[in-house]
Amino acid sequence: MSPEDSRHLNNLLKNFEAERLGEGDAVVGANVLAAMGVSLANIQRPGSGLTTWLGDTMAAGTSLYISGAHSCSHISGKVLNGLASRQNNMIARLLKWRRNIGEGTFNAVSNQLHPDQATLWNEEIIEQVLKPVSMCAKQANESWSVLVQVPPRIELRDLYESPLVFLTGVTAEKVAGQLTRCHLGRPYIHVGLDGVSDFAQFQHHVPAIMDGRMAVGALADRICGEVMVMDPNALLGEAVRDDLPSARWISRMPWLVDGNAGPGLDDAEGAVPTVALGGVQKRYEFAMGLAWGQRLNDRENLPVMVKNEFNEAQCRWIAFLKKIEPDFPGITGAARSLYATLQFGLEQMVLVKSIPEGFKLPSDQILALGKYLVHRMVNARSAALTLADKARRLKIESSILSKLGDGPLSLRDLVRKFDRLPSGRCHSLLLDLEASGRLVQNRGKWQLANRPAQLTVPDNEGLLLEA
Repeated sequence: MSPEDSRHLNNLLKNFEAERLGEGDAVVGANVLAAMGVSLANIQRPGSGLTTWLGDTMAAGTSLYISGAHSCSHISGKVLNGLASRQNNMIARLLKWRRNIGEGTFNAVSNQLHPDQATLWNEEIIEQVLKPVSMCAKQANESWSVLVQVPPRIELRDLYESPLVFLTGVTAEKVAGQLTRCHLGRPYIHVGLDGVSDFAQFQHHVPAIMDGRMAVGALADRICGEVMVMDPNALLGEAVRDDLPSARWISRMPWLVDGNAGPGLDDAEGAVPTVALGGVQKRYEFAMGLAWGQRLNDRENLPVMVKNEFNEAQCRWIAFLKKIEPDFPGITGAARSLYATLQFGLEQMVLVKSIPEGFKLPSDQILALGKYLVHRMVNARSAALTLADKARRLKIESSILSKLGDGPLSLRDLVRKFDRLPSGRCHSLLLDLEASGRLVQNRGKWQLANRPAQLTVPDNEGLLLEA
């Protein structure tokens, strides 16, 4: 990261008390802060995000992969548990309401909440448009155009039948079975990985949910949501090293990783004095409570849009990702919405309570946080690939030494004894083994250094004599 980005990052993390969130570990604290911001965006109504004064919009929300026991423990305790408890509380209240009104009332009465004039007007429109002679074709076109823009008014029975905002399951089948009761077609899903085999069971469901390709129910309702994947056993490294086909879906989302792959969080030179936001954990809880209220609010059908002139910052973000693309193919698509999501989520934490005098949240600081997370993601992948390459190299070198134990071989003959080993790579390994003193080359053939050299005598019998 550049010195300027480091300064912005350090200021942001100090303002949001990242070291305190991580209980002394600023790296973990940064991961927790990112998970908080992302979760505040993921829990909102479909289409929520940033909007400019000219009407440009950028949807907020992204899936996340959390790798490492330390970050998983903190994020579970400070982010996921609160989501689960709110979901449980809502279901408990709906069940109590259902018991209180009785079966007959439930079947006979819609029990709408508190529709305002706009939602009542929308209901009147559909009643009119469905009458064969109530309006002309132009009026019908305009009416249908209005009706498909927003969902219908919410009734308690609707909420009872589709109450799941945050859901989880130990298997892909259990997750898929809950999607029929998903609220507004946008679930926030928590899945955990306990072993390498778990990559395979989620390899079809998670991408389909992320892409909006999942359809459920008799009318094929479309499901498009976000997933938080928890990997406390750090299976990520094994998946990358072995290039598991069943785990390639994890490269389609940002990673929050433990470890020291870098970059670090040393104090940057020239950092300006900061104003701490104060009580970040409490602010997050308040903001999350408000987010659930906005999600379930029956008097407002529209998504939550935050005014923000994001265009210039988003262009800078995409330019940064394109530079990283050679080191992590697909990163531009995987992390495209990360900046907008962090901007949306962290602003919710700032605006939910009074703001300390002098506190600022410039886009440069959020861009720096995004860059830091992406650099750590790329470095974690590079570290895993380096270990994988080293392991493969040692395996091939061991095989070369074993094959030469039967006698000297030319490069061409040695390559033929391997399955798909390029001659250039083989020659490079041979030179390394020669430099380490384990092989010698004699008359175009390679042999073990501790084996007596063999000289070919040009006689009619082709006799081999040991030197």
